[in-house]
Amino acid sequence: MDKVKKIDLAYLLGYFLIPLAIAAASVLVGYLFFKDGGTGAGICFAIIPMVAILWWIFGGRTVWKIGKKNMEKQLDQMGIDHRQIFYSDGCVVSMDIKQGKIGLLFFWSPFKVQVVPADRVSRAWTDDGAAGAGFMRGTSRVSFLFEIDGIKVRVNTFISNQRWKMNDEKVLEGISKADLWVQVLDQARRQNAGA
Repeated sequence: MDKVKKIDLAYLLGYFLIPLAIAAASVLVGYLFFKDGGTGAGICFAIIPMVAILWWIFGGRTVWKIGKKNMEKQLDQMGIDHRQIFYSDGCVVSMDIKQGKIGLLFFWSPFKVQVVPADRVSRAWTDDGAAGAGFMRGTSRVSFLFEIDGIKVRVNTFISNQRWKMNDEKVLEGISKADLWVQVLDQARRQNAGA
């Protein structure tokens, strides 16, 4: 069986290097053929490099949205039930409890849904992200985590750019979701193990 991979190296390198190469070639063409300026120079020195920058800003998110949209179709083609699915910022986890299988899609590997037996998960837990003492105690991220094939997968159920109190409704909801998903994962592991 193939090991789970969070990063498709060819996609990652292509994502950064292809636009960089195109922008560099464009600047070189502009320097060699449009020294006197004009429309060609504007395209070579400004527009094409700007397109590369816009790709780096928006391209990954667009590809990720398309990958998430296609995930359910891929799971259907594989005969995997995807009613238990959680969309996080960098990972999508689908659990087929009856078959004891987990479907995974990662931000840096958005084209291939990886389906693995749930019993390959070595452990699963909730991380409430609590830090600080007294009235300063709070969190900015709640997740459920699991290890599969020696790789730690973090799935955020609550994330913020500021710290929230541990008894805040949004934090408690994030903890509840994380706990529920750990239970669902454990149930899928037991099903796969024949328990």
